[in-house]
Amino acid sequence: MAITGEQLMGVLLRDRETLFSYCWSILRNDELAEEVFQEVCTLAVQKSQTIVDERHLAGWLRQAARRKAFESLRARAGAPQLLDDELLDLLETDWRRWDQTPSAALMDSLRHCMDRLGDAARQLIDLRYGQGLKSGEIARQLNRQTQTVYVALSRIHARLAKCIRFRLQAARV
Repeated sequence: MAITGEQLMGVLLRDRETLFSYCWSILRNDELAEEVFQEVCTLAVQKSQTIVDERHLAGWLRQAARRKAFESLRARAGAPQLLDDELLDLLETDWRRWDQTPSAALMDSLRHCMDRLGDAARQLIDLRYGQGLKSGEIARQLNRQTQTVYVALSRIHARLAKCIRFRLQAARV
């Protein structure tokens, strides 16, 4: 039995941020990631009769996004491929685990954990992700060494990851 159109649209809307993030992790470009996301959504609607249920859909979407993202990279002659197939295969296990976590729970946990960061850490996160600046640009803007910014962002990422994991585990108890 195939997934219904209502279920398909529900998953696409619910998991939009997760799928877009997956596309972005390969492409490292917002516009390309959005294009690939839209292509995958269109393809999912066209292929919906071959998709069994929501769990099958989550894996199918990721594989389709992966293929479409690599097609997009190949179409951009000379563009670097930032994540190769082997690395994505290693990440697949973690992605499957996160498929089981509702996007709303992840976003709530991220917001909570972001609120616990100090002002300097939030400023770095805003410069990096809110304004899309690279570490070198952040370093110049803040009059710091690039390596200092890398280390600070790395520590912030680790702190956020630990906080999010803790909150999600506590919610499951």
